[in-house]
Amino acid sequence: MKQKIINIVGIFFLVIGITLLLYPEIISYLKQKQSNQTVKELTQRRSKRKQDDLLYQKAVRYNRKIFKEKQAGLKDVFSYRSAPIVLRNEKNTFGYIKIPKMKQKLPLYLGATMENMRKGAAIMGQTSLPVGQKDSNCVIAAHRGYRGIPYFRDIEQLKTGDQVIIRNPWERLDYRVTKIKVIDPYDMDKILIQKGKDMVTLLTCHPYRGHGRYRYVVYCMRNHGQKIRKQKEDR
Repeated sequence: MKQKIINIVGIFFLVIGITLLLYPEIISYLKQKQSNQTVKELTQRRSKRKQDDLLYQKAVRYNRKIFKEKQAGLKDVFSYRSAPIVLRNEKNTFGYIKIPKMKQKLPLYLGATMENMRKGAAIMGQTSLPVGQKDSNCVIAAHRGYRGIPYFRDIEQLKTGDQVIIRNPWERLDYRVTKIKVIDPYDMDKILIQKGKDMVTLLTCHPYRGHGRYRYVVYCMRNHGQKIRKQKEDR
């Protein structure tokens, strides 16, 4: 009887040990599955023609407004958390970002809140929305990995000329990496809109294995070449 109890206790602790060992992998799998499902839903979603869509018109007006006001609302790092506009969809997503070199496809959430950053990539508040507009710079932030999901962990693989794809609610937009910098978190002037340019800027903590006190910034410029052919490949 005593030996039986010892065996049961031993099995119990063995199961607990295995569960604790596998817990990070289980959490990683579930979060990755959730992220993939969100992207899949966004891919299958059908929207109105952008010219007829009130959301598109609202996004364009917002971009013009912050450019005209010289992004005056970008007063401190906490400004990034505010959502640029309010969305009606329950997931608060504005499409997704695809980075072939990093093998990443992540949903785009509005506002760099802790909750949004845990779920995917976030469009930072007081920066532009990605609608293919001049005088715009959509700054997209993501963690250097979170609970086993890579996110922007491998961002240093990106080189000048690499492709970054944005799929907003209406169309696909192609960008190419033009410049890479390491900046201080408070260097907000380094991520402002540049007149006449249609940009996407990727941002994450740096260095990856360390204090992360700096920000790794990848600047991307709109690329119009081979748009139609590649559009079919990505859909």
